[in-house]
Amino acid sequence: MRWPTDLAPGALGQPDQRSCGAASVLAARAVLSEWRPRNGDGGAEITEEHRLLTSSRSARDRFQVPWPRALGTPPWAVADALRVLSGRPVATVHARPRPDLAYDVVREQLRTRPVAVYLGSRLLPRHVVLAVGEVGDGIQVFDPSRGARLIRVPRENWAGHRVGVGRWNYFWFAI
Repeated sequence: MRWPTDLAPGALGQPDQRSCGAASVLAARAVLSEWRPRNGDGGAEITEEHRLLTSSRSARDRFQVPWPRALGTPPWAVADALRVLSGRPVATVHARPRPDLAYDVVREQLRTRPVAVYLGSRLLPRHVVLAVGEVGDGIQVFDPSRGARLIRVPRENWAGHRVGVGRWNYFWFAI
């Protein structure tokens, strides 16, 4: 996988503190297709995607457990969106107890599709980023909270719960 050369990461920066999952889903759409945000700024589209991902009916017209928008984006909604976008089965891997194994899963999945990754504190998952490609011994991620650039995170950082994207170090889930 590669980030599209005709799309600045800043165009998909999250417009608020809770829409990182929605921004990551739209980033996956951009990586997997010709979709680009209207007018070069995806803020309104990210907000709408977040509304759809947290409602009782997904954008793909399937029932899903509703989720309070203030808590961010639920993993099951992100998994369903990635399944539809990629046309492949998508599983959620709990990375917290075995981050080294989950890192290998992410690298393998990157052969065919981008991977949503939940990061957080020692106690809770708090932020979603999108793994978009392998770079040497690391993984390149799109961080919607920064939006301005892609970040390379080395293998040892993933395996040691020192991811360091934003203020989040712990690797919780890979979708």
